[in-house]
Amino acid sequence: MRIIPLALVMLVNAAVLRAEVALPPVFSDHMVLQADQAVPVFGTAGAGESVTVAINGQKKTATAGTDGKWSVKLDPQKPGGPFDLTVGAKTIKDVLVGEVWVAGGQSNMRFPLSRASTGATDAAKATYPNFRYFSVGGGRWVACTPQTCGNFSAVAFYFALHLQDNLKHPIGILENSVSGAVAQTFANPKLFEENAELAEAIKQHKIEDQTPSMHYKTLVEPVIGYGIKGMLWYQGEGNRDFPVTYRKLLPAIVADWRKSWGQGDFPFLLVQLANFGQRKPEPWEGKDCALRESQLKIAQTLPNAGLAVTIDLGIPNDVHFPNKKPAGDRLGIAARGLAYGEKIEISGPIFASAAFDGGKATVSFTHVGAGLNAEGGTLKGFLLCGADKKWVRAEAAIEGDKVVVKSDKVAAPVAVRYGWERNPECTLTNKDGLPASPFRSDEYQNYFTKDGAD
Repeated sequence: MRIIPLALVMLVNAAVLRAEVALPPVFSDHMVLQADQAVPVFGTAGAGESVTVAINGQKKTATAGTDGKWSVKLDPQKPGGPFDLTVGAKTIKDVLVGEVWVAGGQSNMRFPLSRASTGATDAAKATYPNFRYFSVGGGRWVACTPQTCGNFSAVAFYFALHLQDNLKHPIGILENSVSGAVAQTFANPKLFEENAELAEAIKQHKIEDQTPSMHYKTLVEPVIGYGIKGMLWYQGEGNRDFPVTYRKLLPAIVADWRKSWGQGDFPFLLVQLANFGQRKPEPWEGKDCALRESQLKIAQTLPNAGLAVTIDLGIPNDVHFPNKKPAGDRLGIAARGLAYGEKIEISGPIFASAAFDGGKATVSFTHVGAGLNAEGGTLKGFLLCGADKKWVRAEAAIEGDKVVVKSDKVAAPVAVRYGWERNPECTLTNKDGLPASPFRSDEYQNYFTKDGAD
């Protein structure tokens, strides 16, 4: 029997251990690391193995635990690159340091640039080497070129370009949206184990072929802990039948994500549902109205959250409107104010209060910005009702930083609404170019406590 020297056995074992150093797919060539914050690099190795991570003149070392997991935190770095990131014997090339955002949701986030109304023109000139894109769940980091960007999320693409134009930093997008997905499919399963009330509410609203948390392990967990600046969320169509539950569900999911990431209350920017469907001669209240209201309330109450209103961008015959650039730009504006501290107006007018006197409603707003504005010269989209609760379309005019609403059909108005239809014609903006969110001054249909109204 041949005797193998002990020194050779130790050398072979060491080589095996070194070969076991592994990284999640998100740590790969062409990646973007978040700037100006301590960011984790993590992976697995042989138990007890020492792993050294180095980039741009700094070096960190960690020891794998008994479960094989290891993690280091790199010191904050200024935007720049490209650099090499070495992890043990591995070298990750062409690494940039910049702004990293997660882009999640359902089909309107997944909607590709190639189908956007300005997509073909913008893709043809899309040679942006400092914009990188990663599709979670099987993708890889790619630099933005005319050849690669056609399948990028159009909203995320325009958001990234808006930030790059204004910040001049490299941009990384981690996209994990799924067409048709309801919000609960992205939730940590532990959330429903720990919150019995929410779990029961979800059970009452079963969606065919979708189960709670079904996308969490493949699309959320793989990037949890990766250094990010914030998150974009464009979703809600799948939950429109249950606006009250949504108002509780989404904040709970976001709170859990933030806890899991360990970065505190990172910015969370959501897109409100756009107008959709055929218009009707008389006012009518659809489920989209309540879901939009839930999205507005979430943005107002969730810490460090913002809302991009799209009530002016939709089309009658397709919930996937093609004009995605304004949506991306509005998210970019919100990010610049919330995440980067720019002193700019980040929202269109938001309802504050209404006073009723002399046969008219006088409506006050926050986020008036540089002043109120009527797109096209005439305010449209306002409704009034009296004590009979019969809604009629009303005349409206801007008076200073308020809107005065009246109708000869309502002698003594008691409530006012704006954009409160599935596909309203809405023209109120501020002079900063941002549209007002739909609102109602009443609570006649109690979407705060009861789902299922139409």
